[in-house]
Amino acid sequence: MSLGKKLTGHIVPDIKVAAKIVSEAADFACLCQDGKIVLLNDAAMRLLGHENAPSAGTVGEHFNTLVHGADRWTLSSWWRSPADSATPGLGARCHCRLGTLETGWHSLELTCAYHWVGEHQYEIIFGRNTSTTHAPETKPEPRDGIIQPGLDVMRNAAVLRRERVKRRWAERNVRRLAYQDHLTGLINRACFQLRLKNTLRHSERFDRSVILLVINIDQFSHINDQIGSHAGDMVLQQVGQRIRQCMRATDTVARLGADEFAVLVSNSKAAKIIDSLAQKIIAKIAEPFDIDGQSLNISCRIGATLYPTDGKNAETLQKNAHTALSRAKHLGAGRYQVFDAALNEQVRLRRQLEDELSAAIANDQLVLHYQPQVDIVTGELCGIEALVRWQHPERGLIPPVMFVPIAEASGLIFPMTQWVMKAACSDLKRCIDIGLVIERVSVNLSANLLQHNDLIGMINRTLKETGLPAKRLEVEITESMVMDDIEKSSVTLNELYLLGIGLALDDFGTGYSSLTYLRQFPLSTLKIDRSFITEMCENAEDIAIVRAVIMLAHSLHLRVIAEGVEEEKQLQILKQENCDQVQGYYYSRPLPLSDLIRWCNARETARIRQRSHGDEIRSAG
Repeated sequence: MSLGKKLTGHIVPDIKVAAKIVSEAADFACLCQDGKIVLLNDAAMRLLGHENAPSAGTVGEHFNTLVHGADRWTLSSWWRSPADSATPGLGARCHCRLGTLETGWHSLELTCAYHWVGEHQYEIIFGRNTSTTHAPETKPEPRDGIIQPGLDVMRNAAVLRRERVKRRWAERNVRRLAYQDHLTGLINRACFQLRLKNTLRHSERFDRSVILLVINIDQFSHINDQIGSHAGDMVLQQVGQRIRQCMRATDTVARLGADEFAVLVSNSKAAKIIDSLAQKIIAKIAEPFDIDGQSLNISCRIGATLYPTDGKNAETLQKNAHTALSRAKHLGAGRYQVFDAALNEQVRLRRQLEDELSAAIANDQLVLHYQPQVDIVTGELCGIEALVRWQHPERGLIPPVMFVPIAEASGLIFPMTQWVMKAACSDLKRCIDIGLVIERVSVNLSANLLQHNDLIGMINRTLKETGLPAKRLEVEITESMVMDDIEKSSVTLNELYLLGIGLALDDFGTGYSSLTYLRQFPLSTLKIDRSFITEMCENAEDIAIVRAVIMLAHSLHLRVIAEGVEEEKQLQILKQENCDQVQGYYYSRPLPLSDLIRWCNARETARIRQRSHGDEIRSAG
């Protein structure tokens, strides 16, 4: 068995079609990824002298290593970069010598086709041997006692015809492979680029508008991880079919990448139908999927742009569509966004903030403010919640709502949380060292972090570096954070509990409000969302909800903290309902560490004076 056939069994599924074309080619054929050899066929192995002793040594090397040193310069203009290879099909021809010093060199005429799988580029290289070598002269063999000199010529001609047919078959398959996504049967990214440019030229000539939609499947990676890649493939196939069902026969539907599709519509009323078309696709994909007897609910997000309103060339339109898609991802599942100039400015500002945030974390431009958590009966300080702010050198103090989502989307949330965790633990340790009585500091965790592999290690290292006991630290999570992977979340939360760290469930009542989580996870604190506290004085239903939450939490031995307390009336109602602790502007806004220390000292001074005054009154009596 040849090396080519051996390797085909180890080719990743997305390029098995390309590998089959290479393996069955009659002449020299090679499959490369970004120039590095993935597969050589039988003819290539014979040319390299590996026919009798197959070796995988060539695989993984750059294709240039097969080329004679004097001829490598000819490949520089022939070998296209990924940016230049969007157009599929067989490219220009190149003549060079291939082989090795041991086996000799052979002159080949090379052609190359480009195949995209997601974001990866593969090259399929064919070579026709043009070496002027001749077979040794042989006498024609007699047949039935008669010498037939023309028989060998006829036999050779038949062989040449078969080889020519094989070569044409390979070239046809390469062109089909270069234009089609083999999984969904839709056209691929390379072909879509051609269609888009041709559609724009046609629309410019006949004064028509064009809609470009870019469609992204929500949480597709979770389908692959939790159900399997086979189920993921079936979802992609059905998504492609559903999008196709929403379109006319003349419209273009393509799969651009792993979970990304595109739609191209040329219509004189494009501006009027763009919203209804996006809504139609979202509704169609939202219908339940039947995957091997299992029902799945899937959503998508869409970025839309319009020619000629938003741009007049393919590059601009695609950039605008992806800009709109990026905005749609922040709006939530099952949403779409139509591009406009203001959106482009928002994206530009967002990218600028992302770059500046990375520098801010490194240069200690972040600051922490602390909001006190007070015992509702005694009025004593129990804990503090750490709230991060960004002290921008030009924009001033930036609230977390403006930069935390950017950190989550850009991958900066982990280093930012690491900074917050270390600063909060260090500040509480300092407060304890100077004699302040503060039981704990609470730090909010982002949804992206609960499944992070190094979360536990990072917290453990922080506690050791700062010297803060684990029982003094509490982390706050929300219900929605545990929904992505309940099993993994449960493991992480139990590891935190075993370290001695407190766990608080934040914003209870605004999410799933599942009793399962209260029983399943090792929680220590339940925080009632401020939305119930704000309306409590005017709405009896909110009082009933608050009462039920407090009773439920106490039955599970959980501490209850009410957020957003700003008025005396709210405080009195919470006292009547036996709430444990409160935080809000009634006692204090979030304070920098220096102001927090002064606030604590002032309250302690006032308490001492009040106690002394009481003693004087009793003595006088």
